Amino acid sequence: MRKSLHKWHGWLGIIFMVPFLLICLTGSILVFKKEIDGWLLPDVAALAPSNEPRLPLNTLKQRVNQQLPDYEIGSWEIFPAGHDEADRVFVIKEGTDAWHKVHLNPYTGELRSLPTEPGHYLTDWLLELHYTLLLNDLETLDFNFATEHFGLLITLVLGLFLLFMGISGLIMYRRFWARFFTLRWDHRLLVVFSDLHKMAGTFASPVLLVLGITGVYYNGLIFYEEWTEHGGGQEHHIMTERLYAESVNIDELVADSQTRIEGFKPTYVLFPFEPELPFTVFGRAPTANPLLSNYGSVSNYDAWSGDYLSTYNLNEQGAGMKTLDAFRRLHFGSWGGLGVKALYSFVGLLPLLLAITGGYIWWQRRNKRQRRRTY
Repeated sequence: MRKSLHKWHGWLGIIFMVPFLLICLTGSILVFKKEIDGWLLPDVAALAPSNEPRLPLNTLKQRVNQQLPDYEIGSWEIFPAGHDEADRVFVIKEGTDAWHKVHLNPYTGELRSLPTEPGHYLTDWLLELHYTLLLNDLETLDFNFATEHFGLLITLVLGLFLLFMGISGLIMYRRFWARFFTLRWDHRLLVVFSDLHKMAGTFASPVLLVLGITGVYYNGLIFYEEWTEHGGGQEHHIMTERLYAESVNIDELVADSQTRIEGFKPTYVLFPFEPELPFTVFGRAPTANPLLSNYGSVSNYDAWSGDYLSTYNLNEQGAGMKTLDAFRRLHFGSWGGLGVKALYSFVGLLPLLLAITGGYIWWQRRNKRQRRRTY
């Protein structure tokens, strides 16, 4: 079994090396997406500290609609007063199903950017590269559901590849702890690279396995949702008119959501972007668990009357749902401050070392087998 694992571990590593490295290196950078956006886009994404109160959400909604008459709001990421990031509002251009992003100053109601398509800013482009390798919607392929999500399927396969490589590596070197700190610098290069490969793989495997599991889950979930909604050829909804009553007060919805769950902190409002969808207020219920996301609990409201419909409180759910919710922070490394981000970023770079050492080991062993056949 170990011999077969060695063979598959080596060959799959060579086959998937380049796309896997792209995903790892982009992920290593995106751990610091917020910090990079603040550095590169100080007049767009970042806000100076302020003691001023935010404008009411309903006022901000009206000002966005006034400044973007040809767009409808699809969703809105909101931050508390004093936060150092501009609100991110995602809008849909009328007559299309195309989503765009704008940055909003919540203290003045002024847009800090024009609507931009996915991938316009550097970190957004890196995010597209990370999740799809820029292989979705390829015009060179016959357009169908599979080719529309070709990049997503490839990264899903790469997530499964990461799981296999991590698990097979731990099986092959199941006594890794015995020589974890052994690095024989005075031996030939093959021995040095073998020790480096085992050491780096063992150190990185816990984080890489977490990233593999969470990545497979999210890519699989996105593909499943797209398949159930559009796999039979159903078109995406084209935005032609506002799908909610103008009289619905967003501030009242958000305030009501805070009464449904004591200590609830709203973070995201999903507007009705398709017929029959409600308003949904996402947020974080009080918890001491740092792994639970800021979007795990929700309250829903009727799009035309604003009437309360339902609430989902993550704190009332079992361990399974809480674990799935924790996947978000586990994948992005946003659960433990700059120290955890630095660890994730460093581990994201280790596959480059694994590729160099693993490729050299595979090549040397392949040459050794060929020499044996020759003689």
